[in-house]
Amino acid sequence: MGIPSCYAGKILHVNLTTGSITEEILPETVYRDFIGANGVGVRYLYEKMKAGTDALGPDNILGFVTGSLTGTLAPGSGRHMLVTKSPLTDTWAESNSGGTFGPELKNAGYDAVFCSGISPTPVYLLVRNGRAELKDATSVWGKDTYETQDQLLSLYRDPKIRIACIGPAGEKLSLLSGVVSERGRIAARNGVGAVMGSKRLKAVVVRGETSRIRPASRQKFGEAMQQFLAILNSSEYAKALAEAGTGSNISLLISIGDAPLKNWRESGLDKLPSLANLDGVNMDKYKVSNFGCYACPITCGAIIKQQQGPFAIKDHVHRPEYQTIASLGGLLMNDNLEAVIKATDICNRYGIDTMGVGGAVAMAMECFENGLLTRDDTDGVELTWGNAEAIVAMVDKIARREGFGAVLADGTHKAAERIGKGAEKYAMAVRGKSLAAHDPRMSPSLGTANIADANPAHHMDSQITAMLSQGATIGSDPALKPPKDNPFAGYAIGSAYHQILNASGLCSLYTVATTPPPIAELIAGACDWDFGWEEAMRAGRRILTLRQAFNAREGLTPDQFELPKRIRSTARHDYSAMRDGYFIEMKWDVETGKPSKEVLDELGLAALTGDL
Repeated sequence: MGIPSCYAGKILHVNLTTGSITEEILPETVYRDFIGANGVGVRYLYEKMKAGTDALGPDNILGFVTGSLTGTLAPGSGRHMLVTKSPLTDTWAESNSGGTFGPELKNAGYDAVFCSGISPTPVYLLVRNGRAELKDATSVWGKDTYETQDQLLSLYRDPKIRIACIGPAGEKLSLLSGVVSERGRIAARNGVGAVMGSKRLKAVVVRGETSRIRPASRQKFGEAMQQFLAILNSSEYAKALAEAGTGSNISLLISIGDAPLKNWRESGLDKLPSLANLDGVNMDKYKVSNFGCYACPITCGAIIKQQQGPFAIKDHVHRPEYQTIASLGGLLMNDNLEAVIKATDICNRYGIDTMGVGGAVAMAMECFENGLLTRDDTDGVELTWGNAEAIVAMVDKIARREGFGAVLADGTHKAAERIGKGAEKYAMAVRGKSLAAHDPRMSPSLGTANIADANPAHHMDSQITAMLSQGATIGSDPALKPPKDNPFAGYAIGSAYHQILNASGLCSLYTVATTPPPIAELIAGACDWDFGWEEAMRAGRRILTLRQAFNAREGLTPDQFELPKRIRSTARHDYSAMRDGYFIEMKWDVETGKPSKEVLDELGLAALTGDL
């Protein structure tokens, strides 16, 4: 049949050391077995990379990969995934971003771009309508992400060009740095910006044709779309997202103990009632307009303008969303909304993860409180809880990698090593990656996912698992219904489902507080495949298993993934035992983490993973 028309049909290889650029047409079986995005990404990286590759060296590969539905009109299909070996965690890494960059890359002729090597001088990659070339980036090297985007847009005089770039944080190899598009859409986690910076790749600039991508079966795709739109139209949560974004009611999450306070030491709104200042409704006075990602009817993003007071910003900027507000707000006992907006803007300009930055500042504040740090150590900054001026000042130092900010710029574990004196007990992270701002003590599935997934300390992938563990139904197909006598079957189904959602290029918010989307039906229509949920779940398990094999090949064992002691000591669940149960269900060894020969054979991965 050939490659379905919902795919571009080609991938791009860029060797930055030599400057060579080549194309490859993947077999249809790779698309069908791995769907797209993280699936195709792990398939490519596992084959092309060796164990022990230096994450900041020339042999690490950084991939920009689109999903099977990216570029179609499926709601929420504006996502793309960056894949690589993480310099922050030394694990498999994937970092998701929305907006319009992914669809534009696909319409420019490529399902993925994989970059290896290290350029002798700063460059950017220009991809236009099926052609690619490396261009000199000297004039934008050192500039922030806003300046970089503005200069490149001005150079090409085409407002439809899409740009993904790093800022100074990525150039200086901060392990918290990310890759930014559209002034605030950021693939933020796992240090993907540092990998891009290590390669001296400043930006990827793409421009495509608007009609290249289309579903292979319009009838089947249209029927699945009608089903999907009916779900969205009945969702109250979708309406709430459109009104105020994900940060609409942070005070509620604080009040129920889900959102952390004071570096995970406290919970409950009674500890600081004024944190209700951070609720999304209080940003309405700054809102200029709403916006959404490609093909998304929800439009949960907003542009704001905050030009008053000590934290004034001259430009229009992206409204901070939940994880950012919680990380730069409640985690630091900071109730100053304008300070949160300012700190967010700094992170977006410099290209750095707000969650990782918040976690690093929280750790430093606790060290300061307990005498491990003094003002002499922190460049005179008074790192006391809730000190808005100090928070903004330290965020700026981290983003610039200057002074004490350089101590914190690589995350909590590296910072703890540099501070010494027992600072590691204040690092609320898994393998150096700060916890997302939802308390794993409230959710067995979230706590387990933090330490069981190949991409640790990630919060969204446990959403479906949580629904199943609470007895909810995620679909009528038998493949989506775990047996009642096996609690870990639900973990496997939920995890596989979310891998398919990611691989298709859909937004994870579509799984929150709504009926999960009909992904298998959408893929079947987009590709015109006889593709049902049984095959989808098999593909999801295949992706999960190859991601796990990537880590196992690195010599990483399950006992190297643990929640911070502060969390474990106050939890009602034995997360290590729950991880063991999930691994057994997945047929992965609980001691070594290696997938069994049985499951590698079952999933058609045995030949690929012979080096295990």
